[in-house]
Amino acid sequence: MKTLLLETILTSMNIQPNIKQKGIRIHTVTNDRFDIRSNTLFFRWNNIEVPVKSIKNYKNVFIVTDTPFSNMERLNPEQIIMVKNLKDTFFKFTSYYRHLFSIPVVAITGTCGKSTTKEMLKHILEETHNVQATISSKNANHYNLPYLMGIDKDTDVAVFETAVSAIGDLTESCKYFYPTIGVMTMIDVDHTDDIQSFDDYLAEKAKIMQGMNNEGTLILNMDDPYLSSIDTSKFKGEIITFGKNRDAIFRIKKYQYNSSGMTFWIEYKKREFKGYIPGLGEHNVYNAAASLAAAAILGVDLHYALNRLSSYHHMGSHFQIIKGRNRITLVDDTWKSNPASLRKGLETLSRIALPFQRKIAVLGRMASLGKYADEEYEKAGHLLGKLGVDVLITKGTIAKDFVKPAIEAGVNPHNVYHFSDADEMKRFFDSFLIPNDIVYFKTNANDSDFDDVIEYLRS
Repeated sequence: MKTLLLETILTSMNIQPNIKQKGIRIHTVTNDRFDIRSNTLFFRWNNIEVPVKSIKNYKNVFIVTDTPFSNMERLNPEQIIMVKNLKDTFFKFTSYYRHLFSIPVVAITGTCGKSTTKEMLKHILEETHNVQATISSKNANHYNLPYLMGIDKDTDVAVFETAVSAIGDLTESCKYFYPTIGVMTMIDVDHTDDIQSFDDYLAEKAKIMQGMNNEGTLILNMDDPYLSSIDTSKFKGEIITFGKNRDAIFRIKKYQYNSSGMTFWIEYKKREFKGYIPGLGEHNVYNAAASLAAAAILGVDLHYALNRLSSYHHMGSHFQIIKGRNRITLVDDTWKSNPASLRKGLETLSRIALPFQRKIAVLGRMASLGKYADEEYEKAGHLLGKLGVDVLITKGTIAKDFVKPAIEAGVNPHNVYHFSDADEMKRFFDSFLIPNDIVYFKTNANDSDFDDVIEYLRS
């Protein structure tokens, strides 16, 4: 964070500082009470308890609140900044702080590919730029303020992953970051438990344009049918497209699978470029194209960007190939499971499996589908049969919904198994797996049983 005078911050929020609030330097602005130290401005969200006793041990701690709190009389009056509307006041501050810096800010959204595209772009940039970026896939709104405060005078560019799990999420993220470049990777069913209509979910994603004030540069996947349907008529900035479509500005001409990555060819401004990205699957080529488009907009030479991508290291549990014991291949794709990521994972599994390998899919539940759950489990089950998965293993009650449509689509019912915990799966695999099997694991995050089984089967 750039150190600021308290009086300057207060003025930015339309608050008149008093004499005792002048000349004080603020080193930390936070809405997390556990981050309070000396010279901190603390925004008190949701009427949480203020740790008055510990605050007394620090110097120059100030609390912005719109309601009284316990033991506030123990603090000096100048430490309490009472406002009418905390949310409005807070976002006046985030706007002020963000606009202290005339830097490009990239916001990446979409159903799948956000984290990977962000990590690819960060990797391209970080050798020559000071980059402030989202950490891993930690994209929930409560991370936004720390990410914003991570921008300082040395920051050259910021790259943030912006998620949507409820109405208003993306709009709120943009009120922190005010992106100048927006990237939309792809759209499919997800988070339709809280956003009950898919149309509303799509519309929520499209709000990135409003968050950019309909200016700047918008990078879109031209091959995605849902992104092609969004109304961009009010967007006054530049729209850059990527994909296999012959009219895409960053056109993916072709790609081929290698043992541990993808070689691909992209056409841009009537020139053809060859690249390589570690990590398997067509989706990784799309993620690479999106990151290259953003890098080009940021002024990075495309040859340099492609060279940087060739040394990119994929995030763990994102179709991660692991050597298993007894010549078994494991695929850890357990970071998240939604219809789009499961489809891409199964398609990639089918593409890389050799004729003599048994394709074994170990599936847990997909999350956050709401009223679309039955339809999406049916589609996924049919895909299992269509792609010739040899063995289906489900774990957990909800995952049983894959079974009926999978059998209808051709999966042998004698090769379908269901388990409730890791120990059951371990005992089964001890006697079932044979050399050259390829075992694909997919579930929603935070199921430690899958981690346990994968570790058990490692070489």
